[in-house]
Amino acid sequence: MKIWVDSREKPQAIQNIIAYFDKHGIEWERVALKTGDYMLDGKPNLIVDRKQSLGELAHNLLSDDRPRFYREIRRARDSGIQLIILCEHGPGVKTYADVKNWKPKFGKVTGKALADAIFRLELAYGVPVYYCGKRSTGKRIVKILSQEDADGNENLLRGD
Repeated sequence: MKIWVDSREKPQAIQNIIAYFDKHGIEWERVALKTGDYMLDGKPNLIVDRKQSLGELAHNLLSDDRPRFYREIRRARDSGIQLIILCEHGPGVKTYADVKNWKPKFGKVTGKALADAIFRLELAYGVPVYYCGKRSTGKRIVKILSQEDADGNENLLRGD
């Protein structure tokens, strides 16, 4: 198994992910990906787009920056890519209800507004959003990318 890591991922932000890959003998290489952040070599139709927090996800889905994000989503869909968003927010966020109850530290976004935007993203574009703690991100990326059929293994993928 070899995983391609987008070259725009900041090294300090992915130290734990790379450490997990190295510890488990998973080859990886930094490359410029047009969409998302992680892809299995030879399997370009399944890509993980990592978000560092619900705040970053809220920015992508609800801010003035959303047109750029949705262009990326449509580009993936039109290219036959199953994009999966993996949001690192900690062990307290695992479900839609958890997102709905989220209270951001800054800004005017509400958990309900973010949860509704996630629901629309999944419904309109078929892009699921999974959650994990920062310590388990590497493991979750490997788990997601190694699936033969992401849609058929939703329960396996959603758990930490």
